[in-house]
Order: sequence, then structure tokens, then C-alpha cells
Amino acid sequence: MASNPPSTCCTKVTLHTGNPTGSITKFAGLQSYITSNYSSSSTRFLIIFTDIYGIKLPNTQLVADTFASLLGYPVIVPDILQDDIYINGTDFNDWFSRHPPQLTIDILKTFFLEFQNKHPKIDFIAGIGYCFGAKYLSHYLTNDSFLKFDVGAFAHPSFVSEDELNAITKPLIISAAETDTIFPRDLRYKSEEILQKNGIHYQIDLFQGVEHGFTVRGDLNNKFVKYAAEKALTDQVAFFKFHEN
Repeated sequence: MASNPPSTCCTKVTLHTGNPTGSITKFAGLQSYITSNYSSSSTRFLIIFTDIYGIKLPNTQLVADTFASLLGYPVIVPDILQDDIYINGTDFNDWFSRHPPQLTIDILKTFFLEFQNKHPKIDFIAGIGYCFGAKYLSHYLTNDSFLKFDVGAFAHPSFVSEDELNAITKPLIISAAETDTIFPRDLRYKSEEILQKNGIHYQIDLFQGVEHGFTVRGDLNNKFVKYAAEKALTDQVAFFKFHEN
């Protein structure tokens, strides 16, 4: 494994304050959070592959709005969980069993086929996978995907296999936490080794004093978490802009 399966460390969440400016609507067959700068004529996109808390988590919506503002093009967050988010205090393994990889892969394939019908002209498309979502973004960073993303980002990834990481051919930035049993030191090193061996343009950032989930679920009242979350986002923006067509 390039990162371990999701576990209970994925369930720590601190809600962030703010008022999202986008909206949730049905898009390409899935309920999706769409930022306010979306247009039917848009040709550049950022797609967010969420963690186990899905598209209704205000934190994720606020992050999407920030990306849309800094990048200048719309952000779309499809509901890959189909409104079956993890509820804290419930059986995590039971929830996880309802979201097997092939189910999520099929959900996304249907979504992106319809997405291409809505937007036949795509000049640039980037993706971010948070925790659970990183595995599924990886499939769109390969030469074999029917929809090839231009660049990707993982934030504290989980459940990404070595084979999936080996298949990636597109640039990738990874934001990692110092304390993370899912993406620990040995798997960070292994991921670096794979990306370097395959000649991928990569960046791996390690943030001290933070835990798994810090980019979207961390406590922003903690200055280390706030710094790490903001720095990870600005690094992702810079990485995407570097690779824009």
C-alpha cells in the first residue's frame, strides 16, 4: 500500500465558520456542490473528491469557494457517497463496507461521462482527493483514463495502493501530516520513491504539529493547524497554476 485504509482517525472533525457562496444542485447525475463562478461555458475546472463527510460539510464548501476565488475557475464537488456520509459514533467498518471501491469507481465513471457531455470542450482539469477521495482521483491521473486530468493533489491520502500510485502519469502534490497512521513515514518515503522512479513531477509537503485530516477538518484555532491548512491550499494553487495549459 502507498497509504493505509481509512480508520477512526478519519473521523475527527472541527467545523469551520463562514458562509459558503456556492450551491448544491444535481449536476451530471449527482448532487454536487458547485461554486458560484460556474458557467455552462466553463472550460477549466477543479474537481474535489471528498472525504467520508461528503459535500455538505461546510469546511469542504468553504475550501471549494477559496479555490474558486484563487484559481479563477469553478470548483465542482460531486457527491461520491450518494448522501451516505459517515456519522460520528456509528460503526465505521459498517459504513465503510457500504462504499466498496468498485461502487465508487462506477459512480464516478457515470458522473464524468455525463460531465463530458455537458462540457465537451475542457481546456484544463485539476483534482484534489481528501483522505477517502484520493484513491479515486488517482484513476483519473493515468494514461488509461477516459477523462485525463492534467494535475492532481492528495491531502492526507488513504487507501491508495502501490499499483494505483505506480499508474499515475500526471503531476501530483501531496500534503501530509506529521501524525498520521494512514500515511506514515514509511509510506511517504515509498510514495516518493515510486513517483521519483516514474519521472513524475511531484511535491510532497510534510507539516509538523498536525494530524490526519488537517486540511479540511482541523481546528483552525490551533495556529499550527491553521498555518498548515492555509499553506497546503496555497501550495496546491501554485502547483495547479504551474501546470495550467
